[in-house]
Amino acid sequence: MKKKYVVFGSLAGLVVVFVLYRSFFVHQKVKVTKVQRGNLLTVIYATGNVTADSTATLRSESGGIVTFIGTHEGMSVKRGQMLLKTDDSDDLLRVEQAKTNLRSAQINLQDKLDNLKRMETLYESRSVTRKQLDDAKTQSDLAQISLQQSTIALDIAKEELSKTRVAAPFSGVIISSSAKLGDYLLPDGVCFQMIAPRSILVEAEVDEQDFANVKNGEKCVVAFDAFGDRRFDGFVYRIVPKTNESTKTSKVFVKLTDPPANLNVGMTATVNIVAAELHDVLLVPRTAVMQFPESNTVYAVEDGRVRAMRVDLGATDGKFSEILGGNLRPGLEIISEPGSDIRNGMRVETAN
Repeated sequence: MKKKYVVFGSLAGLVVVFVLYRSFFVHQKVKVTKVQRGNLLTVIYATGNVTADSTATLRSESGGIVTFIGTHEGMSVKRGQMLLKTDDSDDLLRVEQAKTNLRSAQINLQDKLDNLKRMETLYESRSVTRKQLDDAKTQSDLAQISLQQSTIALDIAKEELSKTRVAAPFSGVIISSSAKLGDYLLPDGVCFQMIAPRSILVEAEVDEQDFANVKNGEKCVVAFDAFGDRRFDGFVYRIVPKTNESTKTSKVFVKLTDPPANLNVGMTATVNIVAAELHDVLLVPRTAVMQFPESNTVYAVEDGRVRAMRVDLGATDGKFSEILGGNLRPGLEIISEPGSDIRNGMRVETAN
């Protein structure tokens, strides 16, 4: 029995010696960094593509055989410029006939007005009856109505003629052309698509948990797959207050301050929206903060020993976190990536 107690005592002594040895002679090596003051950008990440506010799909109202094309894909056009014409021979004849009818109606009206004036003079001299005067006035009124009808008929003929033409509704660039000379277009057939380059925007999708932090006018940094490492400044131009139920995202439109000349509709974009821009704040790497249910903890190293320090966190840019409360100070060494084995008061060796 005594031998058993001796064995247990020896084992307990060895454990104590091992713990004391680990505490005083074996030091765990940890990487440290220093608490610093600096600037912090809080960004909201979004993906999207290039679109444009001023876009138009142009159609041939009348349809028919294409007899003229005045533009092609990639060409710049001016507002009102004729881009396409279909066969208008029948419409031109109707316009000329309407003009002839109008001139005839004008001559007829003038003749009836002259006759009415003559009849009024004769009536005053009692050379004609009242009925003859009234008949002359009726003929004058009918001639006036005929002139109005002829004017309307000419307007209709011109309107029908205009439907054989397709003109640019604004100054811009043709991005699609689907008609060629000799093609037969159905009525209301699509022939061109165009955009106004100055109306180009980036349409981005923002996750719903970040959407509340997005405001009009906020600064943005935009990257495009087509332009490699280049970055472009912009700002939040328009916010759509609707969340897509399937993707859980909301639309935000970004306007570029100085877009590149060869930016094309449909290009893929990555958008970083600057939600907050903080200056001269206390910063630590996010990896240096251990988050527990009851607190956030940073492990400082002072005189070779670990000191656990509770902190309150503010904004983050994904790499650094702002420290709002606690006893941290600039220059204090902290463990940059503490593991679960780090304990308050333990001895450590530091490495930068």
